[in-house]
Amino acid sequence: MSGQSAKQWALGGAFGRLLMSGREALQIVKAALKTPELVGTIANDQLATQLATRLPRPGSTFIDVGAHIGSIITSVAQRDGSIRIVAIEAIPEKARRLRRKFPSVTIHDCAVGEQDGEVSFFVHARESGYSSLGRPEKSDGNVREVKVPIRRLDDLVAPDGIDVIKIDVEGAELGVVRGSPKLIAASRPIIMFESGPGDAAGLGYTKPAMWKFFADAGYTLHVPNRVAHNDDGLRLEGYVDSHVHPRRTTNYFAIPTERRIEIRDRARALLGIVG
Repeated sequence: MSGQSAKQWALGGAFGRLLMSGREALQIVKAALKTPELVGTIANDQLATQLATRLPRPGSTFIDVGAHIGSIITSVAQRDGSIRIVAIEAIPEKARRLRRKFPSVTIHDCAVGEQDGEVSFFVHARESGYSSLGRPEKSDGNVREVKVPIRRLDDLVAPDGIDVIKIDVEGAELGVVRGSPKLIAASRPIIMFESGPGDAAGLGYTKPAMWKFFADAGYTLHVPNRVAHNDDGLRLEGYVDSHVHPRRTTNYFAIPTERRIEIRDRARALLGIVG
């Protein structure tokens, strides 16, 4: 059994939950000892996962774009069985494993972007979580190019009843939301998306373009530890600056302006914040 398969097998059980909890604690301790300037980044990323998996309302739909081995799916399903989960994974063998592991989850084996068709997808053999639509600037033999279908999220999922979307597609996040205008207009979901320090090669997606997309859509962007507090969201300059080392977070929450107070209060209740 490969290391990745072993991790996926452990998901969902008591041992798997203990393993994940211990790993998160170890990350914080190691950072505190060796690179204390990164403690805030790591803590924000761990908090982002907690919020994204606990914020979906009962009976709503949760969408996981870039499902990887299914850790996010597991957390959502364990919290509330009434939540409908839709997962999207571009790597064919990963999608097959997800179907076997999560028979009640709707799995789409494709990339997601601004158009329908077929695209090149670059699979990292050693660290498949870094696989991407972006063409690597250098290849050391550990990256293979495969052809996969690409679909718009609007064409994959009915637009109603979606409460939370998580997007982790290694630099192609802007393409996902650009292909989701009907869904965003109809459901006004919370969107947690990854945004690392660089831009995926060849895709043309930039940090200012992502910020502008959400501003035009009536959303504000927040770092995880501000979601449960009074915060008007990041201005463009603050959003771009938060990617500079040591960055504030790797994951951001896009929240509809008309739902900001509702989401703040739900996050406060989940985190046990009073007063």
